[in-house]
Amino acid sequence: MNIKNDSKKPLDESNVFKDEKYISFLYSEKRRPNSNYPDELAAHLRDHYFKNTGNLLDIGCGRGDMLKALFEAGFSVSGTDLSPVSIDTCKPHPVKVSNLEKDSLPFDDDVFDFVFSKSVIEHLHNPMSFLKQSLRVISPGGRAVIMTPSWMHTRWGPFYLDYTHVTPFTQPSLRDAMIMAGYENVKVIHFHQLPILWRHPWMTPLVRAFAQLPLRYSPMYDVKLPQKLNTFFRFSKEVMLIGIGDKPKS
Repeated sequence: MNIKNDSKKPLDESNVFKDEKYISFLYSEKRRPNSNYPDELAAHLRDHYFKNTGNLLDIGCGRGDMLKALFEAGFSVSGTDLSPVSIDTCKPHPVKVSNLEKDSLPFDDDVFDFVFSKSVIEHLHNPMSFLKQSLRVISPGGRAVIMTPSWMHTRWGPFYLDYTHVTPFTQPSLRDAMIMAGYENVKVIHFHQLPILWRHPWMTPLVRAFAQLPLRYSPMYDVKLPQKLNTFFRFSKEVMLIGIGDKPKS
């Protein structure tokens, strides 16, 4: 049986992000409950990676959790996202809509002290454009902090829990991409999304050993656990990358 596509519009893979379901479903409070984690992460990033406050752009700000947390941490914030829904969900903070695959960021050159992006670059078919655009809008001497899942730790399944993930990164590949985009002083580290390890890094080997246990957690498996226990199981296994890079001063 032949199935005819009667639509006169060309197929656009990015439409899933423009649809309101991108935020209202994939990032709903039911699927991703609100917590104090964004506030803890924002403070940790400020103290250990940005090491200052200033004018910051959150690229791929989504429903605004990190944008609002970074504001509370002392930054002057702006955001950009592919979904127009972000304009409302991020209020009162300013957000501009942009397609990171096709468009230039809708900001002038050299206007931000910092750029932050969490769990965005892995959604892009053309991450180099994203990195070059992020560099363009940072002032000379400014810094970018890019977070993305570590393929080394998620290749066995978690990376593809989100079907819009298309570009995995490892520690060397993210470092190389940032250097090729023009960043200097680039450093990429593995990062557990467990605040207890930020306060007590000596526990990291214990968590790594714990992660080897065949424990089931949501959403990787259809199980129901208390939220805090599920979070600990999940993020002991699903490690992130943090890429830190500076824009040359001249």
